[in-house]
Amino acid sequence: MDIPELTGVSDARGRRIVLMSHCLLNANSQVEGLATWSAIHPVVLALGASGVGIMQLPCPELLGCGMRRWGQTREQLDFPGFRALCDRLADDALASVVEFQRCGYEVLACVGIDGSPSCGVNHSASGAWGGEPEPAAWASTVSVVGSSPEPGLFMAALRTRLDAVGVRLVPAPDASNPAAVAALVTDLTQR
Repeated sequence: MDIPELTGVSDARGRRIVLMSHCLLNANSQVEGLATWSAIHPVVLALGASGVGIMQLPCPELLGCGMRRWGQTREQLDFPGFRALCDRLADDALASVVEFQRCGYEVLACVGIDGSPSCGVNHSASGAWGGEPEPAAWASTVSVVGSSPEPGLFMAALRTRLDAVGVRLVPAPDASNPAAVAALVTDLTQR
C-alpha cells in the first residue's frame, strides 16, 4: 500500500489490526488445566491468513499473579492493586491504538475470552471463594464458581478507553468450532 504522506515508500502491509488477549497467541500463559488449544487459537491463524495484523495484549493475570496461580474469579482479582495494573496495561494498549489510527491503520476490534476474570468480554468467572484450599472441601468450593454478566477487569478497563476511539470488544469463538472461527473472521474483515 502506498503511504507517501508518512514515508514516501510503499510496502505490503495490510494496515488492518486486531487486538488479542494474550493467551489467544500463547496458550502457555493460561492457568494449568484450562487451555483448550495447544499454542495459538485458530482465530489468530485465520485472521493472519486474511491479511490482518495482530497486536497481542499483555496478560494481567500472568503479570499480577505469575504462572503458578490458581484459577481465580473476578471477585478475587477485584482489588485496588489489580485494578491499577489493568488500568496501566489498558492505557498502554490505548496509546498503541491511537498511534496506529493516527497513521491511517484500521483497528478492527479487540478480541477477549469470555469466562476469564480478566479478559471476559460479556461474562466472567464469578464466585466468592478464597482461603486455604482443602482437598476434602475442594469440590464444594469450586461448585460455587459461576458466570457473572460482567466483563473481566482488564476488558472493562479497555472498554472505557477503546469505546472512545471506536474499537469494539468481541469474544473469541470456541477454538473447537471452525464455523464460529470463520464467522468471526468474516465479521471482522468484511466491515
